[in-house]
Amino acid sequence: MQNHWQLGRWAGIPVSMHWTVLLALPWLYLMLGDWLAALIGSAAYFLLLLAHEFGHAAAARWRGLTVDAITLNGLHGETAHGYPRSTGDDILIAWSGVAAQAVILLLALLAGPYLETASSRAVATVAAPVMMVFTRWNLFLMVVALLPIGPMDGHRAWAVIPWVRQSLRRRRRSGKVVKLDSAKRRALQKQSEKTAAEIIQRLGKKPK
Repeated sequence: MQNHWQLGRWAGIPVSMHWTVLLALPWLYLMLGDWLAALIGSAAYFLLLLAHEFGHAAAARWRGLTVDAITLNGLHGETAHGYPRSTGDDILIAWSGVAAQAVILLLALLAGPYLETASSRAVATVAAPVMMVFTRWNLFLMVVALLPIGPMDGHRAWAVIPWVRQSLRRRRRSGKVVKLDSAKRRALQKQSEKTAAEIIQRLGKKPK
């Protein structure tokens, strides 16, 4: 695979990485001004991309699909899997990557106050770039992933809106009860009684 490095099989899935993922390192150095912090932040960024794609993979496997490969790119990745059996499955898989990022964001926000009070210099050195990537960069990547353009998840994820509308319409149609006025109800009752009497009369006739 051109411009990609094979990283082996993770949870039985072949994983490869495009060289553009490494651009996070100089970018973080420009923001943090420290190579060690930039290196730690780059590792956190790699894990964030990986978590997003494994979110897709987990949802695809849950819906009974095969997962063929995961590719990590600069701002997004790609999870190759079997064709979804329904629109609902396709939407679920599309949202599962951002859902994995949301879990990481929540955990980072919960851990933030405790890490800020840590007295260990080593903990502070590691926590600062990791927290920045898992919060601010995480939010940015979530927005990028949900853009309804090109290969981004938003192209399929936002199909949830018409899908929900159609589901609600089907439920309303199936739940409708046909109401008859009194005249139609009496006519239907008379017709039913007449039909029943004819059937009884036919059954009561002795064969010749």
